Amino acid sequence: MSAQHPLSRQVARALLAHAARVSPAGRRGWFVAMASELDHLPHGASVLQWALGCLLVAYTERIMDRSLTHLPRWLLATEMAVCLVPLTWLFVAVIMVTAQGHMTLVWGLKYASAALVGPLGLALAARILFVRSRALGRAAATLLALLAAWTFIAELGQSLDTGLPVSTWWRDFVLIAVLPAVAVSHLLWINADRRARALRAH
Repeated sequence: MSAQHPLSRQVARALLAHAARVSPAGRRGWFVAMASELDHLPHGASVLQWALGCLLVAYTERIMDRSLTHLPRWLLATEMAVCLVPLTWLFVAVIMVTAQGHMTLVWGLKYASAALVGPLGLALAARILFVRSRALGRAAATLLALLAAWTFIAELGQSLDTGLPVSTWWRDFVLIAVLPAVAVSHLLWINADRRARALRAH
């Protein structure tokens, strides 16, 4: 259908109006702007295809917005527990082994620093999930991101240093490095969304 076909233009406008309604609040202005561009499409362009593309973007952003920042609290708490509790236990074990003299202080501090994102991540996750009035400050968010990166790098380096095939250590790597990185990324995404909402509210 061409851009000048009245029916196709009406359907496209309806699709764009629906896209604006279902899109996240912060993106609605973009879809309103797309609707105003409808009359300026080149002759012969498929306005329906263009409008359907915009609708797909709206639904995709809505799904991502809901899935990353608006999951039920119990589900987010379960995610944080699965991703961060094993590393927290490792942190506690390292502290205990070092205190008992079975590990040198230098190695104990190294391993503890690589596992610190577990207990710290759980503490900050509890604040983000159950104290909804405030977002984390930049310093806390930056520290959490740096610790997650350090854990990932340290565990990857140690795993590669063994010289063993990946099949022998990939499960430990996922448990110790990948899952905490996923949890921290999700927490930081939620925190950034909360900060953005607070700024818009002011």
